Amino acid sequence: MIRCLLLVLLLVPAPVLSGTARDREALFEAYFDESCALYQVPKYLALAIARQESGMHPWIINVSGKDVRPETWSDALRVASAALRAGRSFDVGIMQINVYWLKKYDIPLQLALNPRINIQIGVWILANELRRHGNNWKAIAYYHTPLHKNPERGRAYAASVVNLMKRIMEERG
Repeated sequence: MIRCLLLVLLLVPAPVLSGTARDREALFEAYFDESCALYQVPKYLALAIARQESGMHPWIINVSGKDVRPETWSDALRVASAALRAGRSFDVGIMQINVYWLKKYDIPLQLALNPRINIQIGVWILANELRRHGNNWKAIAYYHTPLHKNPERGRAYAASVVNLMKRIMEERG
């Protein structure tokens, strides 16, 4: 099954990375629509998190706090694979899925770097936090940082996401 999915991924044309986050956002709009509907997550919230996390760059990788912006899926896979082999902490893709989740649910890097699957995983994680904490800043903060580790960082992250969500709502009228 995974081999079939990987073959399909190789046949899918790569998204164009030029333009603004909003331009890239339009490329992935349908993926947000389907994931947010499936997991009953407010779409503007998921979009705001994606803008905050990656600027809608499908292959961005944050390795131990440093962003790497590969131009291709295969370059991103190489960077993420090296980080995995080295035992480093890293986040991948549009929703910046942490390696913790990839290991916990045995999700191959190849799939996590697929924009559609990355968005679905990220929205699912967000849905779980919303169910756990309610539709509030704590759920948003926990998507990024467990509050028991750094409450101030979590609050700042949530405030930034809320501001982005307001901006998205204004842009879309």
